[in-house]
Amino acid sequence: MRRALFCLPGLLAAMVTFSAAADTLPPAQMPKPKVGDYIEYSPRFVNLDCKRWEVTNTNKNGFLTIQCGDKTAFLSAENGNLSKIVSGDGETLVQFKPYLPSVSFPLQVGKKWEGKYSGYTADNGLRWSGDQSCEVKDVEPVKVPAGEFETYRIDCLDNVQVVNKIYPIHTTAWYAPKLGASVKFVNKENPPYDYVVTGFGTK
Repeated sequence: MRRALFCLPGLLAAMVTFSAAADTLPPAQMPKPKVGDYIEYSPRFVNLDCKRWEVTNTNKNGFLTIQCGDKTAFLSAENGNLSKIVSGDGETLVQFKPYLPSVSFPLQVGKKWEGKYSGYTADNGLRWSGDQSCEVKDVEPVKVPAGEFETYRIDCLDNVQVVNKIYPIHTTAWYAPKLGASVKFVNKENPPYDYVVTGFGTK
């Protein structure tokens, strides 16, 4: 069975730049994006071949929305975590209930959090229950196509249950306070879901 499981720390944070000095890495607060901010991923975003995502609404019914083509992603306006992605005709492509607990602000070394959720991906019809725990482990320099950044390294373990079997999923994200984004992501069990940030900006 192919598993489409991933971690998406800092999706909301990825829509806005910060002015904090990279060499000090103060605690990263939840950013305040504005309509028109965008970020570009390579080779894809989540499990979708859609690379440039733009903020279309900052808070509608408790969600921030970002859009790529006819696809819209809904992120919690309270914590920035992904809840679902739908197509232009309303089909649910990806869903996490209540959301995927990938980021918890403020971020600083030693910060830990955890959360349970249910997941669904339409491309393979997979449904699962997740129990994810994350920790900000260290500060590391990272170079990606969008630039070179000092980052917080966030390590997560997601114990995913599909039917009666549990699969441990290990992921690492590098969050850059200066940019306000997770600029790199690695899924050790599912490398096709790795990404780097290639560009960002605002209209």
